[in-house]
Amino acid sequence: MNTKQKADIWKECFDILLNTEEPKELIQIVNTEINEVEVELTIEDVKKAMRNLNNYKAAETDGIHPGFIKRRRNKLLNRIYELVRQIWEEERTPEEWKETIIVPIYKKGDIEAGVRIKWN
Repeated sequence: MNTKQKADIWKECFDILLNTEEPKELIQIVNTEINEVEVELTIEDVKKAMRNLNNYKAAETDGIHPGFIKRRRNKLLNRIYELVRQIWEEERTPEEWKETIIVPIYKKGDIEAGVRIKWN
């Protein structure tokens, strides 16, 4: 089995797991009121989030490693704050942020793991 065939098997598995239809019957919430609360995003919130980035996390699809952002947070703070504030106000997530990379991690002894998995 070549690499492309293995990748196709994994793609099919993840498509089944992650791209399901919405449930036919939605859960009904009874007697619940939703009160909107005004929340203001501050530059301190962004500073805290940048401090809490995980240095050991892999880069996302943009190729930017979280450790890079963390180490240069003083130079990037205002630009990131303005970006996040705009997203917050528009209540719209950039399409690029919806992309992800899924890397299956094999357990010990799982040679050809993708071939042996059956999803029904």
